[in-house]
Amino acid sequence: MEETKPVQPAGVPARVPPRYKELVEQWGPPIGVEEARNRWGQLVAASEDGAITLVAMDTTVSLGYPTWAAIAPLDKVADPGRCPVWPLTSARPKLADVIADATKFPDGAPQIMTRHRRPVVAVVAALTLVDLPPDGERIDIDAFLRGGGTITLEYYYGQSGSTTPDGDVDQEPIPEAYIAHAKEADGSEIGQGEGDSVAEALLRLWRPPAHVYSTEPPFDGWGPRPDADPWTPDPKWL
Repeated sequence: MEETKPVQPAGVPARVPPRYKELVEQWGPPIGVEEARNRWGQLVAASEDGAITLVAMDTTVSLGYPTWAAIAPLDKVADPGRCPVWPLTSARPKLADVIADATKFPDGAPQIMTRHRRPVVAVVAALTLVDLPPDGERIDIDAFLRGGGTITLEYYYGQSGSTTPDGDVDQEPIPEAYIAHAKEADGSEIGQGEGDSVAEALLRLWRPPAHVYSTEPPFDGWGPRPDADPWTPDPKWL
């Protein structure tokens, strides 16, 4: 009997592009636009509970390097108040257009989904979710400011990079960025966030995790071998 193999949904790449690998490891493989449309209500409800669903556009549109979107909770959007709004019932039949508007380069923007005029979830370009801090390490800005902390913002102009006379890159370019610094009332900095806009810098404002120190003793290169008898005198003292 011939072995059957699962059919890859239309528009979903057989291999994960490197830039999306981190997201797939965390949230699972993407689904196609048609499947997202068929499961729209279920996926929206899951995002309201904190889940993220990756959606891959047709690979032929982007010459084999697909554009991915994500159905995500509102807290993954830097500035939802300035984003286009779609009623859930209107977005479902036009989901391909919604995703195209969210992922369009360079002026794509998160698309906010509403139920009875109340924002519930968002459709965003999947790449905006890369490098977001875990929820447990993200600083709650409102609570932090109410507790006496301060947040300062700065703009970094970046560097253009350089090459050697042979044309080899010896200094990678560093992109411009907005940087947010969170400081306690005593002036000590406890967190930092960077982004292409002020809103993204605040969204990425996070508290670095505490260092975990090993309980193992440090390696002693001059000590006895692990298989040596601890009661045998060391030859260097004989």
